[in-house]
Amino acid sequence: MNIGKKIAILVFAAAMSVFAMETTNVDGLVDQINKTKDVKEKAELKKKLQLALSAMNKKDLPKAKEIIDAKLEK
Repeated sequence: MNIGKKIAILVFAAAMSVFAMETTNVDGLVDQINKTKDVKEKAELKKKLQLALSAMNKKDLPKAKEIIDAKLEK
């Protein structure tokens, strides 16, 4: 296997782990929002969630929004 293929594989693996980390972060924040009863803490967590969404790649947003729509209690 030449060096170009090895680099391509490493780049792909890194991109997949970043995607998994971002969606896991969103999933964790949604869980924290659902569990807290404190209104101020819930507002802070929602701000963190919004920041996480704004920093996320555009192609990853649909999956993150799918998680939010499915799990976030209204």
